Amino acid sequence: MTTPAQHDRDLAEGRVARLKQDLRDGLATPPGDVEAMDELVATAHRLLDAELAFEEARRRLADAELESRHAATQRAVVWFAAAPVLVPLVAAALVLFEVLSPVWLLLLVPLFGAGLWVGFAPVRRAAAVIRERRRAASAGTITALALALALIPWSGAMVCTILTALGVVGTTTLLWRESRIP
Repeated sequence: MTTPAQHDRDLAEGRVARLKQDLRDGLATPPGDVEAMDELVATAHRLLDAELAFEEARRRLADAELESRHAATQRAVVWFAAAPVLVPLVAAALVLFEVLSPVWLLLLVPLFGAGLWVGFAPVRRAAAVIRERRRAASAGTITALALALALIPWSGAMVCTILTALGVVGTTTLLWRESRIP
């Protein structure tokens, strides 16, 4: 199923192709009279107008695709932000009740802030911004998973703690890069 923007682009592309073929056919034999030459010039003008319409249709299609990606990202990042917000909140409660050391706050606060930024900051309508926000959302979710595994006492907790620290740095870096995109 095609969207209206795709349909407009396809129609404009077909018209350009048809006018190019008409122009080629008219130039295959040299025009013998003034009327034939005027018809070729008129066809060339219609071709230029059709090419402009085709470029405009392509631009509208690109805008529609970007808008679709933007809307999907706006919906998805709210769900992706749940883990980077909730896991640090639970861990902060464990710090508050002295189950965990306060040193954990060095990881919890930036991850919590990144989760809030991912979920609730507006996403600008630029392809690079959308891409960076999706990367940051994925990195934040993976970091929250590593944090949850680091809080469980088992033999791999130290590795998960290191992965959490790297994930927090990576997530905040991706969000910083997003904020620097013009």
